[in-house]
Amino acid sequence: MCYKRKIPYIIICEGQSEYAYLQELNRFLRNIDFSITFIPKIIGTGHCNDAISKYKQIKKDSPRSSHIYIWVDKDTYMRNNCNYGDNYQKKSSNIPNFLFSYYNFEDFLVMHLEEKDVLLWQNICQNHNHFTNPIHSEQIESLIKQNIFSGYKKGKIPFIITQKHIDNLLQHQENHDIKFKCDFAKLLSSYNS
Repeated sequence: MCYKRKIPYIIICEGQSEYAYLQELNRFLRNIDFSITFIPKIIGTGHCNDAISKYKQIKKDSPRSSHIYIWVDKDTYMRNNCNYGDNYQKKSSNIPNFLFSYYNFEDFLVMHLEEKDVLLWQNICQNHNHFTNPIHSEQIESLIKQNIFSGYKKGKIPFIITQKHIDNLLQHQENHDIKFKCDFAKLLSSYNS
């Protein structure tokens, strides 16, 4: 059997949840003979300066790699926790624009579900003013357990990725009525054609 060479995409990500997602996504993509593979590298935080440091380290270790991305949640940048947003605006031009989950990773996971579930989650988030002042992670985790994924735990993906999940994600990414978006989904979409 002949396999085509996979193009490695290094994804510098916040933590264990993104890492677990990328591993699960790679499993799915192997089964459909997708042309790229994702190599997750954990930062351990979403802090802008830590993400930039990790990028510089990986770029130094892999100078010929042209596919290195930083994927973090937008919520802390919007709230400007520890000056994340200010620091991001000041980053040098040799640092790529980050891929953001609007507003956090749990929102991104919900985008893989059927539209009725996404709209339910969107309504819950709207009621908590999530789109102007994003909900903190502890409260998001509690709300998502109560309403969407009953056994949800950070670092674990609450479903096995199927083509339907990917189709849902990409459809919701394009749907202007859905307020959750993710730049990583845009990246995935550009290779899904």
